[in-house]
Amino acid sequence: MLVVMALGITGVLRAVSASPETADKEHGNTLTVLTKTGGIKVVDLGAQGPSHGDMRVFSVTLYDENAKERTGRLDLVCVVTDPADEPNEKAHMAECTYTYTLPGGEISAQGVTALPKLPKPAPRVVDAVSGGTGKYVGAQGEVEIETRGTKVISTFHLID
Repeated sequence: MLVVMALGITGVLRAVSASPETADKEHGNTLTVLTKTGGIKVVDLGAQGPSHGDMRVFSVTLYDENAKERTGRLDLVCVVTDPADEPNEKAHMAECTYTYTLPGGEISAQGVTALPKLPKPAPRVVDAVSGGTGKYVGAQGEVEIETRGTKVISTFHLID
């Protein structure tokens, strides 16, 4: 999710299909939320440039699929676990944790992502939906994050 989002969101995040209000009734489907460009905070630890422990942190407002009504927020933290600091390494590795706060509960996701260049996002990432609270309790599945131009599209594939 997005290391992609934390390291370079420049457009719209979109998880496709059902609205947050109907997602709990449509197990096995997808969920749609949008976010507009948010501010990324970079915590550069140690030597200047990518190094172990550097973080990308942000919090952005979530909107409905029409981008008109606020429906919650997304909080994300990505930590560089293995910078591309050797001549043969072509990507930085980072661990990301995402929390989508929606009406009636939260959905959490996490994963490790290979980033060819910081702070630019990876072209495609698939991370695990690791749980949820409230009406999303027991949420599981995957979140597929794809960068297309200035948009980051995040599709949640929720399973029973």
